Amino acid sequence: MLDTNYVKPIPKYILAKIKHEDKVSYHVHAGNQRFYAYLATWKKELVKITVAVKEHKGKWYCKQVAVHGLRSPNAIVKDVEYFFLGGYVVGWHDLGLYKNRKAYEDGKWYSCERKYFDMYAPVVNLEYLKRFPEYKYSVYQNYPGSEIFRYLRFYEEYPQAEYLIKSGLKAYALSKTLVRQMQKDKSFHKWLIANRDFKMTQGGYYCHVLLKAYKQKLDLKNLQAYEERKKKFLNDYNYKTVKSVISSKDYKRFFTYLDKEEASLNIYADYIHACKYLNINLTLDKNRFPRNLRFWHDLRIDEMYQRRKIEQAKADRQRQREIRRQQRERARKFAKIVETYLPLINSPKSAKFVVIMAKSPAELVAEGKALNHCVGRGLYESKIANGQSLIFFVRKANALDKPFVTLEYSLEKKQVLQCYARGNTKPADNVMDFVNNKWLPNTNKQLKKLAA
Repeated sequence: MLDTNYVKPIPKYILAKIKHEDKVSYHVHAGNQRFYAYLATWKKELVKITVAVKEHKGKWYCKQVAVHGLRSPNAIVKDVEYFFLGGYVVGWHDLGLYKNRKAYEDGKWYSCERKYFDMYAPVVNLEYLKRFPEYKYSVYQNYPGSEIFRYLRFYEEYPQAEYLIKSGLKAYALSKTLVRQMQKDKSFHKWLIANRDFKMTQGGYYCHVLLKAYKQKLDLKNLQAYEERKKKFLNDYNYKTVKSVISSKDYKRFFTYLDKEEASLNIYADYIHACKYLNINLTLDKNRFPRNLRFWHDLRIDEMYQRRKIEQAKADRQRQREIRRQQRERARKFAKIVETYLPLINSPKSAKFVVIMAKSPAELVAEGKALNHCVGRGLYESKIANGQSLIFFVRKANALDKPFVTLEYSLEKKQVLQCYARGNTKPADNVMDFVNNKWLPNTNKQLKKLAA
């Protein structure tokens, strides 16, 4: 376990190295945060100390934020937090960069597992490892990654890792698959060197492909191309339909077939989708791998569209029949409600206004069009049919056929829910006075008689 009592200020020569490396790496500072690391020894244990660097208002700042030990299962961190979207965030309150202290920066060192807070940080004093004879032949100075401890731990278990780096295969320096094979078979390393190309030096071949090509004496490039193609196919959700009819044992045959037909995966996927829609038996090879795929693709797609057209027309007819049935049912319920509340037609006597109850859906539509509001758009027809509301037309006594004001009356609440003139405007005061003080009391009185 790492002891926080061993934490010391950054040595001056290390600070100079960090500043030099930062100047080389970042010619123009934009206030962004970056990390560097240096090696030291704590109680005979090799440690890596990570330093955060930032420029603020023209001044350069740095602070220690993490310490990892080569042998220790834990790391210690201070004033740093990890956010899924923002990455590592360092608090700079203690150096006076910001007034407000973040929740995670209290200046204390906290212990955590070593796999956490091991941020990308180039080591500025890699030559420090010369002090450790056990790493003399590890060619650590040629290891391309910044996770130098990970490499050293790996090297201790698999010394053959140095052969991969010396052979220009740095990208595979941490591959257990390759070093284990090298432990068992020295010829494998010679084969790697003999087949080394630019792609291999960049880690462009899958490890299992290298092993398979060596053991089965297969063409490396063709095998890698096949594996890449298979991986892309398996990881693409768009080809889910194709995967349902092509088993793993048929992959090689499947790709060979596509190449022979000069067809893309998308064309084949469309073909399979159409076949499934048409219920064509895809367990038969003649249907899974037809000769002249483009011809059968176009034919099946056309058949699918024709069938869809027929099915859509059938569905449309069925939907229209259902709409007409619902309309008839609403009309029947509407008529029954009107018959029930027909006595409400008797309006209170008035010299100026007459109230008429809507007796059909057609009357609602005509009223809505005339007054430019929504009473005729279906909702109120349903409310009447369900016994929720009644719609009444207020007309002037000297113009009974001319739409004037429309009101909605709630049978449950026994009150006027809405009362609007043309364009959903509020009626004149004398109209509202008539509706609320004469018509509504009279209507509620008649409803009581009907209920009795």
